[in-house]
Amino acid sequence: MSTTARLAVLTVGAEESTAMANQAAPTGEIHEVGIADIFFSTTDRRGVIEHANDLFVSFSRFERVELIGSPHAMMRHPDMPGAVFHEMWAALLAGRPFAGHVTNLAADGSTYSVYATVTPLSTGGFLSVRIRPMDEAQAAMARDLYRDLLAFETGLRAVGVTRRAAAERGAAKFTELLSVAGFPSLTALQQHTLPREVARFERRSDPLPHRPDATGEVAELLATVTEVDAVLSSSSLQQRHLATLSTSLQRVGSQLQRELEATSRNIGQITALAGSSTAPPDLFEPLTIWAQMQGLIQSYTVDLIAVLRRLDENSAEHRFRVALAKLHTRMMASFVIERIDAPDRQKTQTTAILLLAESLRLGLTEMNEHAVAHRALTAETVAAITKSASVLAIPRELLVNWNQQLAGIELSPEMQRLAHDVTESITLLGETLAELQGVVSLCGRIGAESDAEELLELVARIDPVRAPRH
Repeated sequence: MSTTARLAVLTVGAEESTAMANQAAPTGEIHEVGIADIFFSTTDRRGVIEHANDLFVSFSRFERVELIGSPHAMMRHPDMPGAVFHEMWAALLAGRPFAGHVTNLAADGSTYSVYATVTPLSTGGFLSVRIRPMDEAQAAMARDLYRDLLAFETGLRAVGVTRRAAAERGAAKFTELLSVAGFPSLTALQQHTLPREVARFERRSDPLPHRPDATGEVAELLATVTEVDAVLSSSSLQQRHLATLSTSLQRVGSQLQRELEATSRNIGQITALAGSSTAPPDLFEPLTIWAQMQGLIQSYTVDLIAVLRRLDENSAEHRFRVALAKLHTRMMASFVIERIDAPDRQKTQTTAILLLAESLRLGLTEMNEHAVAHRALTAETVAAITKSASVLAIPRELLVNWNQQLAGIELSPEMQRLAHDVTESITLLGETLAELQGVVSLCGRIGAESDAEELLELVARIDPVRAPRH
């Protein structure tokens, strides 16, 4: 984190502590977020609320005049570990979106839980869209992580560590706990959970609303937002296919590594036994050639697996961005419907729509960059597979011929077993490279077309409704 960002985090932390000091005590009452409920708010760079939709106001149990101009941290539940917000602010101030499970404390001491997304705006502020947590398994994992984190931070506070220092040390603990849970980073966790939460939200919510009687500018606006949602849905389908292929890439890449290691191990054992064998010495020359090429083959395989990992990471980030754009589009549609149904509040609704459009533009620009990177990584992966297959071709052919020479030669039972294992490994290597080539080619076809440019053109149509922001 840069020095400027660190100072900003410290400043925000001080304001949040003040806001939390004036909270009501938790009562234990829980009010659940509805399946189709969607919250919207924006804050300035310090986390002070500037805009909020009616649903957010209702769930907060504050009056709107109390919310606007107050720190968002006034709703932070004491059961939430500081490390989560430390990581959130670190991400936001570095220009990255944040997504995660959050428990909020309402003005009357009641509790409600959301899956929250927060996105930086070009103004320096932040836009947040929140929904009901839809994936109970992920929500339960978050609760377990937060419980352990809170216990860790509470222990630090008990020995005199400040709240901010405990949150910072808790962030390191958070990374450790995530690793145990199978996630190399908080980013990886977000890339895993957000697409699942949004997909479930859409499946359980009603389709985007229609207003066939609407005319003029608002009718065109609703049509544009609906078209954006349709293009994103198509992209979401592609991303689900890529997620499935990602699993295949990881499996086949690891399989290739295992088979190479098994082949080399078996050949090494055969070579060690060759001295005591009655077979002709030249019978073992192909194994010597393989052993000599082992270092080169291994380096190519390591490079290939590294490229596969980068391709997978890029695809995961792209899926995250598509899911975030879907959520923002759904929120935008809600405000467009409000403009049609309650034109007396047009100024408030228009401001929210423009902020969401801006966030969409920023996210779609990132998506476009990921699509370009995806194409480059796919080409690099194909080249790495071709190179690996090429360097394996000659020693594989030698080993295949070697296996044929074994017919009619008397070998010890152990040598026969090892020879059989080597033959099997050779066959599997060829099959694995062919499968890997097929999976990567399919990845390339699915990810070859980017919808981001088309979406940017659609979002640009929203500009004519631009209104002054106050």
